[in-house]
Amino acid sequence: MKAIDFSPKHDVLIRHKDGSLTPMDVPYYEVTQINENTWQIMSSGDYHYLLMGEESGVAIDTGYGAGNLREYLEELCGKPVPWVINTHHHFDHSANNFYFDMAFMGEEALPLVSIPYPSFEGIDFPEPNYPKTAVGEGDIIPLKGRELEIIRIGDHTKDGIAILDRTNRMLFTGDEMMARGKTLNDTVIKWKNDLEKLLAHKDEFDCIYGGSGKVRDDALAIFYEAACKILAGEESEEAPDEAPHGMPSVERDAEGHQIYDCQRPHYEDIPKDGFFKVNPNMVDFSYKGFKFSYDKTMIR
Repeated sequence: MKAIDFSPKHDVLIRHKDGSLTPMDVPYYEVTQINENTWQIMSSGDYHYLLMGEESGVAIDTGYGAGNLREYLEELCGKPVPWVINTHHHFDHSANNFYFDMAFMGEEALPLVSIPYPSFEGIDFPEPNYPKTAVGEGDIIPLKGRELEIIRIGDHTKDGIAILDRTNRMLFTGDEMMARGKTLNDTVIKWKNDLEKLLAHKDEFDCIYGGSGKVRDDALAIFYEAACKILAGEESEEAPDEAPHGMPSVERDAEGHQIYDCQRPHYEDIPKDGFFKVNPNMVDFSYKGFKFSYDKTMIR
């Protein structure tokens, strides 16, 4: 498949992690090699990943940057990369699924995945009717040399999944675990139960990678402790310096070009009431450098 034409957005600029600016229609990748067969990639959207097996590779999420991502990943690892696994359906994780032969995802994601956000209006994306396969708890993605097990977790979205790579002792969690904390979209008890599912595998991985990048080594334990403390009615510690989800405002350069930061939501894509449940019942709980926001009426 040829690259999707982003030229209608040529006058929009993307600000990358290194501070550089490029037109939205120019492919751009910042890559960190995690180990000899795993890469972390930032194009635009959240971090996504390339896992290489003995004969082929698989992508975990695909971002929403310009360019034929599959071709780039195949050049990067020197092997075919026919498949992608989506941690959840959001467009900043699934826009480039179109380039792959198969996308694996939670069942609830099937009708929702790869639907463009408003800020991409004018770009002619294909209909999201590429081959998809629903995966559930304990399913194995047969990447030869490093089989990947699916763990169902669903607070950020109901279709969320984590991917356990026992061979390389890595866990990939999408946006279920963030670098600074998170806003809960479901009950605290549901979140605690999801964390217990991940903790059941704690002896099988050494590091966690998600949409925000590598998560602190102690984050899973701290998240779980925080959930238990919230449920026990304990008081919050002093808040961290930053909230976990800063919302962007309209930003332009000296020539009037719209600027998007590569890993923050585009201004036009923010729902009227925000991405998260902003209501009088929302409270913050800070613990060991993380901040968690939750609806106090949805404890259980």
